Amino acid sequence: MTRVAVDLLGEGAQPESVLDSLPAALDADPELVVTLVVRPGSTTDDLAGRGIVTGDRVHVVTAARGIPAGAGAVRDVRARRDSGVRVAARLVRDGKADAMVSVAPLEAIAAAAQFTFGLLPGATRASLAAVVDVSRPGDPAGVVLCDAGGSVDVTSDDLAQFALAAAAYARVRAGAGEPRVGLLAARPALPDTVRRAAHELLGSLGIDYVGQVDAGSLVAMNGSDLPRPDVVVTDGFTGDVVLSCLRAVRAAAATAGPDASGGLDPAWRSPAGPDLQGGTIVLGVDGVAVRAGDPVGGPDDLSTGLPAALATAATVFRDGLVGQIRAELARLVARRRALAGLSL
Repeated sequence: MTRVAVDLLGEGAQPESVLDSLPAALDADPELVVTLVVRPGSTTDDLAGRGIVTGDRVHVVTAARGIPAGAGAVRDVRARRDSGVRVAARLVRDGKADAMVSVAPLEAIAAAAQFTFGLLPGATRASLAAVVDVSRPGDPAGVVLCDAGGSVDVTSDDLAQFALAAAAYARVRAGAGEPRVGLLAARPALPDTVRRAAHELLGSLGIDYVGQVDAGSLVAMNGSDLPRPDVVVTDGFTGDVVLSCLRAVRAAAATAGPDASGGLDPAWRSPAGPDLQGGTIVLGVDGVAVRAGDPVGGPDDLSTGLPAALATAATVFRDGLVGQIRAELARLVARRRALAGLSL
């Protein structure tokens, strides 16, 4: 059995719609056991009305509060041990759950994961990875974007960490094969010192590095004859801007007319397909933490996003993603030592 702690205390989240989707998630994965983190006063009647029986595959613990979004989220996560995201993270740390899923603000989940789980050896910061799926039927389903909103001021070594961790995540999602990794950059006329150094480093790590790519590589229908990379690496500030633009495009397409969004792949709604859509995962930490919800902003976000996030969390735990990233970062540590002229 795979045990997942589910924090339902997100700002603005509607637990009722999330709970409505839980039976389908449990039916899709008979090996899944969930512990719901809810506010005091929630009763088993709420669950029973949805056909959910506690005590077997569903358990309930309480937390006093959620964490509001914003610049103070990191401070609040450290200060509020009784917050839902901290309670869920402690369940994982203490061995009472194998992974956590939360509807809390993304910055709060990243902070709780790093604070509670700790960084993996060789990691200097956590990163966020999101599957960007703006494709047409028959096209490759999604690109792993990392960092997707975690870090602002990065070094070439940080970008190498993100690439190795995201490539491991892409391998787990695809089931086999070495993912193609691209470094997000502007046109050649706009040189960037950090990305020039990262370009050299990524080319020396033994991954399938395809070089610098532009933002169009995230979209299958970009008109290029070159195959899309499976992973695109960037800093969190740029990644967040890219995701905001894609959300705006999707929202505009959805309201432009009945046929305007016909080319957008709805596969992110699927909780159990080979390509796990929905959810943003924290990488570089010694545990599994996933934020529920489509990173590109689909309709009815959490009621469909929770099953997808649960599938992601369970799959990456079972396939040993954290151990794979640990091994990849050990290679990076060896490369750092070689560059510094130190013996291995």
